[in-house]
Amino acid sequence: MLVILIAFLAGVLIGLTGTGAGAVLTPLLLLVTPFGAATVIGTDLLSGAAAKLVGVWEHRKLGQVNWKLAAWLLGGSLPGTLAGILVLHTFEVRMSPYHLDRLLRILLGVTLFGVSLFLPFLRKRQLRISAAEGPEPRRRDDAHPSRHTNRLKLGAAGAVVGFLVAMTSVGSGSLMMIALLVLVPLPLASLVGTDILFGLVTTALAGSLHFAMGHIDPKLFFLVAAGEVPGVVLGSRLTRRIPERYFTWAFSALYFSLGAQLLIR
Repeated sequence: MLVILIAFLAGVLIGLTGTGAGAVLTPLLLLVTPFGAATVIGTDLLSGAAAKLVGVWEHRKLGQVNWKLAAWLLGGSLPGTLAGILVLHTFEVRMSPYHLDRLLRILLGVTLFGVSLFLPFLRKRQLRISAAEGPEPRRRDDAHPSRHTNRLKLGAAGAVVGFLVAMTSVGSGSLMMIALLVLVPLPLASLVGTDILFGLVTTALAGSLHFAMGHIDPKLFFLVAAGEVPGVVLGSRLTRRIPERYFTWAFSALYFSLGAQLLIR
């Protein structure tokens, strides 16, 4: 029941802000379940893909998905994800399960620290985007990313995030949202919807590869999906009612705390 509740809260965050699966759910599952890091990461990725499929559907109905922008991000993410899986497989072959588990926990903790430090500096930008967006965000699906930023930067951001997603399950929401806020001057609701689409494809690929490597626990998968999917539906429908800027400092503190707990355990 605790796993379902945690997954539901993470699902609400995914639907509302585009982040929550890897940065919140994975470290919490590592802290409250007996599973190893590789199993938690793989299971979280696969269940997260199912939840984000629902999130994309909800945001698409609201006109909050920029398909062209997502395509440029995924152009870098897919090879980055494959590279991350290859590196993980190399570590798995050469390291003992204990040392691999410890390495993944450290990498996850360091990634969370990085996210927690970046978020506060983006708060002013988030406020400007939200102010420009207004109470009823305009539909801007046809906005072309090349008009706003360098395509190479989008591809590079996608590659880095894809690599980290494959290794830790963190990044498809939290790190990519940071990159989007820095690189793309679109309304916040559009960034959230696009971020979830990016996360869907990236986590589906990484989760499938983890499944092939035997990193999935079926019972944990169904418990997480049972909480995450309805949470995403609720969060997606709250997008226009709760400004994302209110979560910035809370996210920063949460990521810092979870990263610290993973590193000291």
